[in-house]
Amino acid sequence: SGEQFQLGDIRAPQADTLHAGAAPFFHEAKRRLADLLGAASLEIADIAPATRWRERIVTVRISGDDKTLQERLVDSGGARVAPHSDQLALIDRLLEAERLARRERRGLWSLSAYRVFNTQSANAAIGGSHLVEGGVLRAALAKGRFFLNFGSDYRTDFTGTVKTSLYRKWARDGFDLAGLEGKHVRIRGFVESINGPSVTLAHPRQIEMMSAHQS
Repeated sequence: SGEQFQLGDIRAPQADTLHAGAAPFFHEAKRRLADLLGAASLEIADIAPATRWRERIVTVRISGDDKTLQERLVDSGGARVAPHSDQLALIDRLLEAERLARRERRGLWSLSAYRVFNTQSANAAIGGSHLVEGGVLRAALAKGRFFLNFGSDYRTDFTGTVKTSLYRKWARDGFDLAGLEGKHVRIRGFVESINGPSVTLAHPRQIEMMSAHQS
């Protein structure tokens, strides 16, 4: 029909990255998607407003399958979770599927390019979408934003930031970032260089509380 679709709440290796061509595991992920689709009949549902390029953001289920296409891709290691929509139950299932795939080093998780960075090594993650894990040293509002600082020097250490309006909304919804101070967490998103490596948070599921049994 000429329509374009984007599978919501996941991120597959990109076809092109700046100056680098296809990202690691791009071709394998594309084949996994093709294998899943085959000649299948699809059930497509919109879960977020279309992009400015008129791509529909959707969840897709192959008829007769009890899991979404997103879950199948994440489960096989063909994509990572990238929370975007308000479909929190789906995102939680995707996160659990990703944890299992990562633990068993399926697909892209077998490559060092997609390793989980710790906050001390986060400089190496700048310029890409990654998972970064560490202890929150300080959680506080400052200069119109809420900051999760993972080191004593905010000019060089890893930081997660969120707009004040979003911080307050999340707090009203029962997720107060101030309570993360002293906690061990994992943050996912695009790592920029802003006074050291930094991730701008726009969705509460970009932050995962870590426990001893998680990986």
